[in-house]
Amino acid sequence: MIISRNDYIERLSGYRREIYVKGEKIENFVEHPNIRPAINAIAFTYDLAAQKEEYSPFSELVHQKVNRLNYVNRTPEDLIARLDYQRELSMRTGTCHYRCPGADAICSLYPTTKALDQRLDTDYHQKFLAFLKEIQSKDYACTGALTDTKGDRSKRPKEARDMYVHVVEKSDAGIVVSGAKIHQSGAFAADVNFVLPTQTFKQGEEEFAIAFAVTPEDEGVKFILQSTGYQAKFREGGSFEPGNFKYGDRLTCTVIFDNVFIPWDRVFVFEDLEANRHLLTGFAVSHRCAGAACKAGFMDSMIGAASLMLKANGLEKVAALKQKIGEMVGISEAAYGIAIGAATKGYEDWGVYQPNTLIANAGKVIGVDGLNKVIMNLAEIAGGIPVTAPSEFDLKNPEIGALVEKYLSANPEFTTEERLKIIKFIEFWVTSSHLLGGIHGGGSPAASIIFLQILADIKSKEEAVKEALGLK
Repeated sequence: MIISRNDYIERLSGYRREIYVKGEKIENFVEHPNIRPAINAIAFTYDLAAQKEEYSPFSELVHQKVNRLNYVNRTPEDLIARLDYQRELSMRTGTCHYRCPGADAICSLYPTTKALDQRLDTDYHQKFLAFLKEIQSKDYACTGALTDTKGDRSKRPKEARDMYVHVVEKSDAGIVVSGAKIHQSGAFAADVNFVLPTQTFKQGEEEFAIAFAVTPEDEGVKFILQSTGYQAKFREGGSFEPGNFKYGDRLTCTVIFDNVFIPWDRVFVFEDLEANRHLLTGFAVSHRCAGAACKAGFMDSMIGAASLMLKANGLEKVAALKQKIGEMVGISEAAYGIAIGAATKGYEDWGVYQPNTLIANAGKVIGVDGLNKVIMNLAEIAGGIPVTAPSEFDLKNPEIGALVEKYLSANPEFTTEERLKIIKFIEFWVTSSHLLGGIHGGGSPAASIIFLQILADIKSKEEAVKEALGLK
């Protein structure tokens, strides 16, 4: 089914969660100034799914329409529709919508559990389908958690056991897990958190090769939110000072699992190294493909801001600056084109249509370089003022407001407040956590380059050159 944004927020308000912001435990987390923008961003996924039919496909599992991000992709067209959805979400919110890792988890757990059951005659796939049916029928917002804290990177997981999510004990009822996941986007504002392994493991490290789902009733789950200068701005208040005041900066948290009990019904991979590899590969390719589409949406948002800044400054006819915007458009479309190429030339994986692994990893590399270039162009178009401008509080101050109004004005078609809103929005893009998030979300470019080195058919390229040159 498809629920409304209000249904989602009302459901979220009923959850008891242990959330910490700046060292303080939060009681009414739904209304907290740091958390509310992330909730608004997820709520917009419900708005957009209701507005456009292609974002709410019919699911045979529940015999009704479901959110595209809770759907199992069966065809290239399914995957392209998801990419369209994510690009539009990123453009219209100007930030992360937080549900992407949940969609990737669904589309990697489906084939992994199916292959696992075929190999071992187990029932993990049926358990997963039962849980997915609940997700789709209740229109849950899902996220995914992969990155363990790892500790001393020179040590294997067995030597740094507490730094990896692992099994503490198991019984007929379920398992107890302990550990922590970092860099978790929006986990505190979701209904379901899929917890997946952080890497492949060797023999003897099976206790870390686990995948399960956490729900609000699970005790011992603690969320500690990031605290950056941008988050401090949201706590200071103001109607537009934080820049992207409605949807906020990309907001992440550290999730601590303090001896959390998980029933077997929500354990989908348990101490199986082969299933662990299958799951990680599927998640990585799905996330990196979708990430290229998301980055295109972010770039679209920056293009809009750049164009408005030119107009507000009275520079919209300057050819050199207009060319910068043309470059930004080209980069955005290139990143999106790579995502579409990966979707078009994908493969079938136990009933799920996955993106092309080689092209999806290329999308990660090009997307990160492109995002960096677009941010540089945006900064050049805007000038230095996004990081030197007075605040909205100065504009509203009775003693100095008129002076700020006078000296911050430019094109008379824009009020000073409108120009300052654009300036603050650009400040958000050039100084927020999005660039680092874009670099490392879903794995660093270095991880994708390793995939590319392994998967690329270099020999055929050598042979083509040898033939052209007449080399033996």
